[in-house]
Amino acid sequence: MNKTLKYAVLGVSGLLLLGLAALAYVVATFDPNAYKAQIIQLVKDKKQRTLKLDGDIKLAFFPSIGAELGKVSLSEFNSAQPFVALDSAHVSLALLPLLSRQVVVDAVQVSGLRVELVKLKNGGLNLDDLLGKDAGAPQATTAAAPVRFDISAVNIDNAALSYRDETTGARYALDKLNLHSGRIANGMPTKLDLSAHILSKAPTLDVQIQLKTTLTFDLDKQDYRVEGLDAQAAGAVMDVTGLNLQAHGDAAAALATHEYSAHAFTLAATGNKGKDHFDLSLKAPALNLTQDKFSADALTLDAKLDGALGKMVANLSIPGLEGNARAFKTQALTFSLDVQQPEQTFQVKLTTPVYGNLDVPQFNLPDLRVAVHATGDKLPGKALSSEMKGSVQVDGARQSIQVTLAGGLLQSQVKAKV
Repeated sequence: MNKTLKYAVLGVSGLLLLGLAALAYVVATFDPNAYKAQIIQLVKDKKQRTLKLDGDIKLAFFPSIGAELGKVSLSEFNSAQPFVALDSAHVSLALLPLLSRQVVVDAVQVSGLRVELVKLKNGGLNLDDLLGKDAGAPQATTAAAPVRFDISAVNIDNAALSYRDETTGARYALDKLNLHSGRIANGMPTKLDLSAHILSKAPTLDVQIQLKTTLTFDLDKQDYRVEGLDAQAAGAVMDVTGLNLQAHGDAAAALATHEYSAHAFTLAATGNKGKDHFDLSLKAPALNLTQDKFSADALTLDAKLDGALGKMVANLSIPGLEGNARAFKTQALTFSLDVQQPEQTFQVKLTTPVYGNLDVPQFNLPDLRVAVHATGDKLPGKALSSEMKGSVQVDGARQSIQVTLAGGLLQSQVKAKV
């Protein structure tokens, strides 16, 4: 028995050594560049596209299966116009994990990628022929075993993507695209660093964006988390110039259970609209959304506008918000507005809880309190003050609005019902 086992081990070892020797021979002698002409002709015959392989092709088989390409370009269907091109690319896969359906990528490096995506007048895309999908063919329904993947890093430098819609004439371009990541694997926190330049003529867009964050995902559970988000955008959007937008915070999404949340989220924006300069900021310490309800804590929105109408400062504070797809309610929110003009000033402060039913729809402000103070040479006594209490009910089904107010205006007591 021992002798039989010994011979078996020797036989397997010999076959393994023979296989490795054959693989080493193939690696040492095989030159993929010798087959460039056949590859180019095959693409021409099968896809009616022109493939150019100006750089060298380098292959590796062990311990990783890898390919490195130089300059490559592929034309549009039956056209000399370029569809996709790149300066260089390198991808390698670990060999042994493939046997257990695990894709372990050592690295993905792409430089100078350029893609022209077009929506044709017939409604299709200029890559439909490459996808090889037959709308009339039956689709396989057999579920395959999940493929695990593990990528050590992704590096994309100086890429450019463009999209053109022949049906509407819209054009969008994304250039100076750079993406760098750490390890990408199921359940592993992944560092992401993205920057790009977005251009469009209709609507007008000329924006430089930059994003840094840590992404964690679990594909089996369909859980996704973004932590330490640092997103920035600067440029022009439509008729807004000098735009500077910043967003920070954490977010999570559980798609299987339809649960979404955001924590310590802040959004700030400044810019110019014509001669008006605006400054906006939003703070949301906690936002939670599930399949049947939502809630938010201490929402705060600040806005400033300096322009032709004067200087305006507005603030909206909501201590708490909760509800579902049908109805919602807030704790006593506070809204204040301060307007300064050359000849007069206004201060308005409003507090009220809000109840709403979105099915009807109905909105109710049951305990409305409004205080107004104004000063100006053209006002009676050069000043005006008012403090009113009341309620507002809006019924969309009956198409009715009811407003009740009572309080002091100047030296008089006023009651109003509309």
